[in-house]
Amino acid sequence: MKRAPIEPAPKMAKAIHKARKTGKAFRADGVSVEPPSKNRKTWRIRASFQGGQIERSAKDIAGAINSAFLEVVSILKSRQSGSLGLPEHANSQLSDALQQYIEQGGANFKWNEKTRKNRKEDYSRLIQLSKQKKVPCYKVNGPLLREYINTATRTRTRALHLKKMLRTFMRWAHTAGYVTAEQVLLVEQITWTPPASSGYVAAETRRRQSSYHYGTQEESGGQIPSHKQVEQFANACQGFYVFGEGLIHVSANIGSRANETFVFTADRKVYESGLGNFVDLENRRVLIAWQFNSSNPTKPKPTKTKSRRSTFIPFVENISTGFDVFEWLRIRSIEALKEQKQGKNNLALIFPNRYGKVHNLHSFTKSVIHPASAGLGWKMPPYFDSAGNPKHMHRFSLHSMRDRFGTTAADEWKYTERQLLAEGGWSDPQTVRKFYLGTSDDTHEEVRQIQSELAAIKRFGREITKNVITEGDKMMTV
Repeated sequence: MKRAPIEPAPKMAKAIHKARKTGKAFRADGVSVEPPSKNRKTWRIRASFQGGQIERSAKDIAGAINSAFLEVVSILKSRQSGSLGLPEHANSQLSDALQQYIEQGGANFKWNEKTRKNRKEDYSRLIQLSKQKKVPCYKVNGPLLREYINTATRTRTRALHLKKMLRTFMRWAHTAGYVTAEQVLLVEQITWTPPASSGYVAAETRRRQSSYHYGTQEESGGQIPSHKQVEQFANACQGFYVFGEGLIHVSANIGSRANETFVFTADRKVYESGLGNFVDLENRRVLIAWQFNSSNPTKPKPTKTKSRRSTFIPFVENISTGFDVFEWLRIRSIEALKEQKQGKNNLALIFPNRYGKVHNLHSFTKSVIHPASAGLGWKMPPYFDSAGNPKHMHRFSLHSMRDRFGTTAADEWKYTERQLLAEGGWSDPQTVRKFYLGTSDDTHEEVRQIQSELAAIKRFGREITKNVITEGDKMMTV
């Protein structure tokens, strides 16, 4: 098989040049490189292993000599690994294997740019350690992996995520011939351990913290915002964002994800071009197919479930806060189209940033959601990472409005499970049941009201029955 020439590294090129001048062979990586002789016009590159010879020849061209050399080195290492019971790529550097895994897009070659960026961040510390220590794959051991997990993060939640990502990589590395099955099992033998002096305590989830920070002696606080809290949140966000009130009420009653809502547009052509989700007022719906793409802000990507859906805009009579979502969207759509003509809002976005572009959720949360939450007293007490740095959670997030939609649609609008999944864009009923059908601060009062209404209806029925019987007795007497 013909080899493609590979230009040698400077050190290798220098060795080849010297051998050519002196006519003497040299050795590198256990391989002998011999220049041409009187009886041989080609270079001879060879190595011995367990009594056998590995030999290649090459023309007197530096790239061809280096290519033959690299082939012999590869064969030699493969045979050495085989004799030790190691996979064929066990001598490869761990850092190279990690970078290969990231570049190819994971085991299934399908990561998008955002995922690739996230995984690069996840593995960055392990890549750094393996480069510093020059670790080949066959030398990956428990202490190395433990050092990676312990030094890459300061919280247990992040450590659990990194361990999960490490497990996925090691399984791929085993099937791709970099590590052994025994090395894969090392992942299960490590755990994140904060410094003994840190006094670290893992933070509970936002929902759990909310339930006891905002509960009473008698009952826990709700996991989702009540209708009154949606109204309060909307008013607070309006103080930090010109369309804040509309954004919160739209999110709570249409249920779109934040990155889907940020690309709502009044222009159907923008939707058809794959640049936004169309607010179709004529048919009283929003056509949702796209979401903001942080890796490429100018080009949205498909929704989380990669599906398209049509979500109905509810009538004001069915909205508990009394906020007319349809009318607000109608007026805002007219404004957005006017802004588009003026060149201030090219995509006719319903919720643009101050530059007429699409919002980034992270920056929007910092500039609008957190300040509005803090003003309402929804900033929870600090928790600390293992370095003692304070961190805060807030009672509700923008995504909490999606929780509100799911609960409203199921409890008040009486959507079936199939209808709820279709309107909200969920793919798994279990997810809806686990995360989106929660309790609010009003839940116990709602139960009390239901009981009172049922009792009143039954009392009314008994009174009617009693009156009918009494009237019948009178007629019988006459």
